[in-house]
Amino acid sequence: MNDVKMIYQLYGLIIQSDFLLAEAEEIHHEDSDVDVRIIRSPLKEIRHTDGGFRDFRITSEGDLFQFTGVGRFLVRNDSEIIVDLEPGFDECLIGLPLLGPVIAVLLHRRGHFILHGSSVIINGTAQVFLGDKGAGKSTTAAALVAAGYSMIADDVVAIINEPDQPLKVFPGPPTMKLSQTVLGHFPKNSGRVLEPDNGEFTGGKARFRLNQAHGFRPFILGRVHALSRGAENAIKDYTAVQTLNILIRFSYFPRLGPATHRANETARLFTKAAELADRIDAGRLTVADDLDVLHRLSDFLIKETSDATQGAK
Repeated sequence: MNDVKMIYQLYGLIIQSDFLLAEAEEIHHEDSDVDVRIIRSPLKEIRHTDGGFRDFRITSEGDLFQFTGVGRFLVRNDSEIIVDLEPGFDECLIGLPLLGPVIAVLLHRRGHFILHGSSVIINGTAQVFLGDKGAGKSTTAAALVAAGYSMIADDVVAIINEPDQPLKVFPGPPTMKLSQTVLGHFPKNSGRVLEPDNGEFTGGKARFRLNQAHGFRPFILGRVHALSRGAENAIKDYTAVQTLNILIRFSYFPRLGPATHRANETARLFTKAAELADRIDAGRLTVADDLDVLHRLSDFLIKETSDATQGAK
């Protein structure tokens, strides 16, 4: 067993881990103040109620995940994640659950509003892309990153709402899950594929670690885009009510299953979303349905974000 503890910075947090997280940015400060500890320790196995791959429960000890063939993860006191892996599970893949749904719940418990989407830096602000399966949020974000724009988050987008401050997004791990088709559009030396690359837990996609690092600096939230496909790029502004609807629809926490649908959990989530709805610039972004012309989207969004900035002055 490896007793070496690694230190990472993710989502504005210093995280100490008993596990190597290949997707994340390691820092080398032994005396750093630690915000979150990821600890290897036994956890009691739970019985799946529906025979599915993932079981999520809210318990007296914390938020408990069980993944078939992977292991159990307990988010405790918003500052600890206890991990108990199944024998034979390849620890090189631990980032898939740990830096996906597990970290999303920890950030949710720390008060952030978590969206299931992607975020890319354009004109110095964090542009967020949301969408149903097949809408192309990952493909759109990947096309922008391949064109030279920096990714700030993929899958887990955490919005920080602080008093008297603009809304901000802290960087997540600089790793994307890409199909072989999309991966082929990335320039050489822009990153590396993480091993093992068998696609077993990624739907056949590769984990691609980008050669970029944002450190601790948060980015001001720009526009939140709900994606659709069409003949050409276009934007339609949302009202505050429409913005509230997409915040609820694409929030990460309710996607974890029935345990999240308790009245107190739903009320907290709705209150957070309502606080944000009047402050967020959001709209429907129609993206040209052609991977080979997605490079035009960056010019379109640069113009749109520049126009929005000028209009706000």
